[in-house]
Amino acid sequence: MRLISRISKIIISIYTLVAVSLIFLAGSTLAEAQASFGDHYFFIKKQLLWIFVGSMVLFVVSRLKFTYLKKITTPLYLLSTLLLVIVLIPGFSTTILGARRWLSLGFFAIQPTEIFKLAAIFYFAKLISHPSKNSLKNILLALLPPLILIILQPNMSSVVLITAVIFSLYYLGNGNITQLLTLTSVFAAVGLVLILFSPYRHARLQTLLSPHDDASRSGYHTNQIVLSLSSGGLFGKGLGNSNHKYQYLPELATDSILAVIGEELGFFGIFLILLLYYFLITSIFKVAKLATDPFDQLIIMGVGLWISYQTIINTAAIAVLVPLTGVPLPFISYGGSSLLTLFAAIGLVVNRQMKYTPVDDNQINPYHRQPSHPGHRIDPSAKKRFPNSLASKLHQRRF
Repeated sequence: MRLISRISKIIISIYTLVAVSLIFLAGSTLAEAQASFGDHYFFIKKQLLWIFVGSMVLFVVSRLKFTYLKKITTPLYLLSTLLLVIVLIPGFSTTILGARRWLSLGFFAIQPTEIFKLAAIFYFAKLISHPSKNSLKNILLALLPPLILIILQPNMSSVVLITAVIFSLYYLGNGNITQLLTLTSVFAAVGLVLILFSPYRHARLQTLLSPHDDASRSGYHTNQIVLSLSSGGLFGKGLGNSNHKYQYLPELATDSILAVIGEELGFFGIFLILLLYYFLITSIFKVAKLATDPFDQLIIMGVGLWISYQTIINTAAIAVLVPLTGVPLPFISYGGSSLLTLFAAIGLVVNRQMKYTPVDDNQINPYHRQPSHPGHRIDPSAKKRFPNSLASKLHQRRF
């Protein structure tokens, strides 16, 4: 059955990534968990809890009526922005490594920025899908205040990620490419100024360019990542045989988990992980290819872009191509806020997939004309909605 087959590809991909997360958290965080929390299995227990809750969230979101979700788009965006304000207020937030990114709720903490990522995709998909509202002016008016709040945490990497996703959606929604390139240049210039005139950001850039200048302090994390990856070689040392996970690599459960994978499974292991992301992302874009409603299409593409860009940023940081940022590796890095919002995002994709995919090969999808030739569906209204954009090309490309 076609519907089950396509849903299963997405579900199998994410739960395979989740299984990889559990395997490496179990093998890498025992010492850190014991030293920090007095429980060898602290990270595993918490991650299993988040996976269970996230799975419930995925199921519920996949069954919700989309008309209801569309109605709460603006309230959800405003609420997530309010949380970005609250997290900056002393007494409400938890400061870790000099950053106010976690909102304390007693027994656990949440990252409002992760919630905002999903809310932003929802809100801007709705805005961009309306031709009369789809302008860079409207996008900037809604996007700049939350971005400033995130910069104040400080969390520059999330600003880059969110901006990249929203600007990409604007382009896919038939945005003005000249204006977009001009604005992107302005944002890049502002980002450079923030780096040069912010001591901690400038220090991160210096560490990236010259990690050996202060190998025992600011360059320690970067150097340990390089040593871990280089010692893994092509095929790695074998599962469980990493040396650097024993109090050498900082942030093992979050930022550095891919370095541990590289040490134990080598370049080939990392390649397989990236291949899993490729299968997941292309499966998501296949759903976007089927969608006919502009709002649906942009939301699905937004989720795919979010996972794509976040994976690229985390991998680039581990490869020492960009400064270490704290951006988690989707479905693999430890963390409840990231995992729950990603599961909710996949729930949205599955929700739309069940709408647009025929139950079996004998059933005609009511949202599409019959294919002009076998295996190729073309939505004739796509070019009218998104002329000269990648969105219309989705209907001409086979993934």
